[in-house]
Amino acid sequence: MITAFLGIGSNMPGDVGSPTAQIERAYELLAMHPAIEIVEKSRIFVTPPWGGVEQQEFRNSVVAVRTSLDPLALLHHCQFAEAVAGREREVRWGPRTVDVDILFCFDAQSQPLQSQGKWGFELVIPHPYAHERAFVLVPLSDLQLAREPWCTLGGRGILEWLEEVDPAERKAIVPADRSELSVPGEDQSLGTNTRTKDEG
Repeated sequence: MITAFLGIGSNMPGDVGSPTAQIERAYELLAMHPAIEIVEKSRIFVTPPWGGVEQQEFRNSVVAVRTSLDPLALLHHCQFAEAVAGREREVRWGPRTVDVDILFCFDAQSQPLQSQGKWGFELVIPHPYAHERAFVLVPLSDLQLAREPWCTLGGRGILEWLEEVDPAERKAIVPADRSELSVPGEDQSLGTNTRTKDEG
């Protein structure tokens, strides 16, 4: 079994509705695989556009999953979830209906996995830019698992990386309004995240 952290983002409406709805649909599609268990989900955050392309603000989330799939097979299921959710992305770092990225993974002994060229350009883990991006680090730091001592990225804790992000960038990222959620009663304003099954 491996534990993987996946980043999910959207800033275009798709077949199921708003960007927030697209992310929620991606959760469902990931969980459809019998070998994937969603352990914890961050809140969905509103994040400014990134990459120098003029576009709408994003919605971003991070989920932690446990799976018996190897990382490449997990990537292929992420791509399946993108396709079923109607992924459209025509410009690098531009607008997209939904994007599901593997950020980093750990083996059953909580040791970090590294691709080291094993899967060529198809999959590089850890994600080479995850530690630089506030829209990844803020949702990631929302997870209890990401605060565990073993959960490191490039040998450093997630909160350490987050401290290096420009404070203005961090401040610009806020939880999505709960009215956007499919279950509006879920409170995203209290700093709580969502664990599934019996994870506490």
